[in-house]
Amino acid sequence: MSFEQRRLTDPRVMRALAHPTRIELMELVAREGELTATAAADALGLSPANCSFHLRQLGKYGFLEEAPHGPGRTRPWRVRSVRHSWEEVGPDAETTAAASALTSVVLERDLDRLRDWLSRQPTAEPAWRKAAFMSEALTYLTPDELDAFGQAIVDLVVPYIERVDPARRPEGSAPVQVLAVGFPLRPTAAGN
Repeated sequence: MSFEQRRLTDPRVMRALAHPTRIELMELVAREGELTATAAADALGLSPANCSFHLRQLGKYGFLEEAPHGPGRTRPWRVRSVRHSWEEVGPDAETTAAASALTSVVLERDLDRLRDWLSRQPTAEPAWRKAAFMSEALTYLTPDELDAFGQAIVDLVVPYIERVDPARRPEGSAPVQVLAVGFPLRPTAAGN
């Protein structure tokens, strides 16, 4: 398993990942360590054949790999790469469209998860309610400052990425979604 950031530049690879079921499968395999199509189907409420197809596609494009075979015809999968990035605007229209599609799928999923947390937050364990955070701010930055700011946030998250390996998870840990964005706003009519 690679904890190094994988830069996605091929539109075929981006399109392969830009599917809600595949994004769900990637996370499910990462959370479980190893997973078969049958176990994935049970967890996601899909058919084993459907999950098998999507797992093979994720394997074909290097996101997953086959784990050592279990008994009989058991074919488990495991994560091959856990950190992915891509440029939203590519060198051509095809790459830009693929990047946009992937960003849309990921962002919609992240926003759905945030809405889900907000709806169940009142009944969550007090320690998790206290620890969860959401921050919003308006600030003025140069492009270089925004770049440095984003890198600082990534640098805070990276040490915890290796915990996708179940053996590295501390007692009492739980999967946590971290979402951070920073982008320039449209200028107002006054130009600010």
